[in-house]
Amino acid sequence: MNVSRGRFGQYKILNSEKSLRKHLLETDLLSEKSLYEFLKKYKSVEIRPSFGPGEITILNEENTFTLHSQSNFLKESTKDEIYQDLKSFTINQKHFIIRPKKLPSRFFQSPFQYYVTVNRESVDSDWNYISKTEKYSSVFGRFFYMYFLRKIEQLSLLTAKKLGESFPDCNTMVIEILYDLKGGIWIRDVIFHYSISKWNQKNTLSKVDTLVPLIPKTDLLTKVTFYDYIKKYNQVILKPTNGQEGKGIVKLTAIDDVTTEIHTGRKKIIKTSMEETYNYLQSHFFNKKYYLIQETLQLATINDCPFDVRVIVQKNHASWKVSGIVVKVASKEFFITNVAEKVLTLDEAMSVSSISHLNTHFLESQMSDICISSARQLNKDNKNIKIIGFDIGLTNQGDIRIIEANFAPDLAMFYRLEDKTMYQNIYKSKKNEIRS
Repeated sequence: MNVSRGRFGQYKILNSEKSLRKHLLETDLLSEKSLYEFLKKYKSVEIRPSFGPGEITILNEENTFTLHSQSNFLKESTKDEIYQDLKSFTINQKHFIIRPKKLPSRFFQSPFQYYVTVNRESVDSDWNYISKTEKYSSVFGRFFYMYFLRKIEQLSLLTAKKLGESFPDCNTMVIEILYDLKGGIWIRDVIFHYSISKWNQKNTLSKVDTLVPLIPKTDLLTKVTFYDYIKKYNQVILKPTNGQEGKGIVKLTAIDDVTTEIHTGRKKIIKTSMEETYNYLQSHFFNKKYYLIQETLQLATINDCPFDVRVIVQKNHASWKVSGIVVKVASKEFFITNVAEKVLTLDEAMSVSSISHLNTHFLESQMSDICISSARQLNKDNKNIKIIGFDIGLTNQGDIRIIEANFAPDLAMFYRLEDKTMYQNIYKSKKNEIRS
């Protein structure tokens, strides 16, 4: 039976479990009828797409309706006008849901919200609590969290177990839990992270002790982690959990206590407050995709341009082997190598790099071992992968870091090398694997 993984499909699955039902917010598909019914029953409602981020809030105060979206659109209207506005907002979406919205207290942020990450090794494994990420900062919230910690963990695991039965190919879930001052604990959202997700990859690789130090410090992007990471690292990378070719990646630098520089592509924008910075990123990036926040790696350079290493690992008769290594040098004014000024062999790159004093063969051997170990671990999560392209960072101290893994890596960069041997070997290995 096909079950939608959208928010309404999730609600129906969870609502079938008696122990979960009391923790669910009443949910329906958005229609003119459901909108009017919810506005009659609740002081505030939220409209969300069936898939992905985004939220529209409607507040009912004595039959004056205020509509507020994440792009800071605010409007007071009648009920009929609200529906017409929603039709224009949702024209590109097939389905939206509607549910009541828990409102904040006059004195502090309430309800308190957390993202809880749970993971399982495979479809036959038990779910495990991995971590929690606070969505909004509140000292009072942290006190209550200690009280509700066990309940929240148990509820998250039970939620994942129920949904995991219908979605066996998903081994990482992020469950948004909120609780109010009356002791109510609510499941607000569940975000599926499949094998391609960078958050899933991070948690899968983190199960190998030797790989943990090689993964940059990373968390789900929330308002709390945004401020915490900027304060701790001064410079951070913001990247979509699902993304390719470097699209949507942002580098954020704190120039001083209040001023920040937002760098995307060649474009740089200065903002004069952290709140202004967050609101700009929210409206231009975060309301379109789910994001991670990560410490910035100070990559080694060639002619002052950062570079990283693409390592191709392929599965051949159940054994993983490195079939290609190439260096990508970022173009001038770019901070990521997806826009590569040049492509070099490792030997060529090392000889003209800021780390030319390091032993190239030793680094190559280390990177190969790391990528093979990583491929074996990722293969446990996704049995169908045959090829992985790892982006490996080298710092000016010669430290190796795993930037990310790509399950459909671009191989054209190998064709750009004067010697086509690696390119030919990769495709030969792909054909052999298909035959086997």
